[in-house]
Amino acid sequence: MSISKNHILPLLPPDEQTYPALTLLTDAYLAIGELKGRLISDVINPSLIVGPLLNKEAVASAKIEGTQTTVEEVLKYEAQNKAKENPDIKEVLNYRRAIFQSIELLHEKPIGENLIKTLHRTLLTSVRGREKSPGNFRKSHVHLGKPGSTIEDAAYVPPVLGEIVPLIQNWVNYIHISDNDLLIKVAISHYQFEAIHPFMDGNGRVGRLLIPIILFEQGLIPYPYFYISEYFEEHRGEYYEALRLVDRKRDWNSWIQFFLVAIKETAIRMQSKVGDIYELYGSVKSQSIEMNSQYAQVFMDLLFERPVISAKEIIEKLEQPSRQTLYTLIEKFEQKEIIKEITGNKRNKVYAFRALIDIIK
Repeated sequence: MSISKNHILPLLPPDEQTYPALTLLTDAYLAIGELKGRLISDVINPSLIVGPLLNKEAVASAKIEGTQTTVEEVLKYEAQNKAKENPDIKEVLNYRRAIFQSIELLHEKPIGENLIKTLHRTLLTSVRGREKSPGNFRKSHVHLGKPGSTIEDAAYVPPVLGEIVPLIQNWVNYIHISDNDLLIKVAISHYQFEAIHPFMDGNGRVGRLLIPIILFEQGLIPYPYFYISEYFEEHRGEYYEALRLVDRKRDWNSWIQFFLVAIKETAIRMQSKVGDIYELYGSVKSQSIEMNSQYAQVFMDLLFERPVISAKEIIEKLEQPSRQTLYTLIEKFEQKEIIKEITGNKRNKVYAFRALIDIIK
């Protein structure tokens, strides 16, 4: 295979000067700072707020890769323990598992080659790309373009194999050592990872996953949950064109400006949803108090963690009450229309917390 078209990718930091509009940078920091303030709460367990939003990012990232599913479908399949029946659902759950895994890994050491490979292996477990050496850098040349395209008419040909490890090492050093502005650094690092294209498959999934992980590691957000993939999906053409402009012209400013707008808009959207979740939590809490049950609060918190949940799982999660006490409590939540049974089954019932689903879908 000829490698004459392989992209020659300069090391970071870029030699080119980057001058994003100061107002874009300021607005992005302001929005993400306000979001951080909302996510840190001493009123509600933060996991009850950010947990539901993680499903949204996982679905959006998978959608860019061509999967066809929704947050609600993921929750239903998971509640019914049928995720293995649908590869799209499995791909979304893999993304979510990788996020939780990243938190554990970052307790041990900073972002590095091993973390990247581990997350890649998790993302590709039992889904598309599983036959393409998950967790290992590619050992053959690839090219990017329309299905069936040859290297001669490829849109992009990643760097040669011998450059992958040095480029990744440089990428890691840039994240941790460079004195570039943090958001600009994250923008540049996202482009660079996609351009290195270190894996045979799943590079986009890993690259998007690394955005909230870097923001989290660098202390800009309190949890690695930030559903920027939704903005990328909605502006898919602009997203890819901005990346390609760096390939063709080393036009960093167009890409960085697009990225900063994505950060700002995502943070604003998340602020709104977090506010809606807080409001819903307060409303349901008031109703649960009226139920006069010592288990109502615990059950309510469980619903915020699992907006679609089976009766079996309720029994497993809430071990202390008797089954009859739980059935009575479920009935009270149904009567107040907080939850609704969605299968129509007499056995193996599944309940949906519709108000929360409507916020996060």
